[in-house]
Amino acid sequence: MSSFRRDDNGEIRAIFTSQEIQVILNLTEQLLELLGDSELHTAVPGEGLDPFMNLMGISTSEAPPEDPVLRRLLPNAYKDEREAAEFRRYTEHGLREKKRAHALLIHEAIISRQEELEGIAEVSGIAPWKEDASIDRAALELSIRDDDANAWLGGLNDLRLALAVRLGIGEKLNDGATADSEEKTKRFELMAESDPMQAVYAVYSWLGWLQQSLLEAMLSGGDEHQAS
Repeated sequence: MSSFRRDDNGEIRAIFTSQEIQVILNLTEQLLELLGDSELHTAVPGEGLDPFMNLMGISTSEAPPEDPVLRRLLPNAYKDEREAAEFRRYTEHGLREKKRAHALLIHEAIISRQEELEGIAEVSGIAPWKEDASIDRAALELSIRDDDANAWLGGLNDLRLALAVRLGIGEKLNDGATADSEEKTKRFELMAESDPMQAVYAVYSWLGWLQQSLLEAMLSGGDEHQAS
């Protein structure tokens, strides 16, 4: 199972298998598509959108998103509906764009690295991997700048939250209480490997492990590398 580490040169690195790379790419693409459904530029029929509001990133949306994943990613900031609506109006667009930027950074880092390796192979005629049948030839080593580490951490967390919604982990009950996440996780762990939800839970758990390893790598570099 892949994880992040800080090497002797102080760089944060990870080697992902081809399957892991495909999982991350698929999840980030789905998240980008979902977060792209912003209502910022959607005017009410028969009314024009105030140019100043558009310039300042003020949304016309005051209600929580209908999609359950977006409701988890863009929750109400206050219990009071009026206060929550007012706060959402001024902050939702910015929060959406921040989460989109994080997901896009992860997606583009992988794509750029893949294209770089393909270019090396094309120019040199030498495959950028060892000629060993036991090695995953589509595996990818990524290097993360310290300036981008927090964005990676936030992006991975958003992907994990999206899967948590599908798994029902941390969901709110009708009485306002939170479902017992520990009981749910035990149930997923006992599922047969053939159960598709067990595979979703495996990815959810791996993303948590990936987050933890990245955080440890960030903190292992001394004060100049610590997360803000």
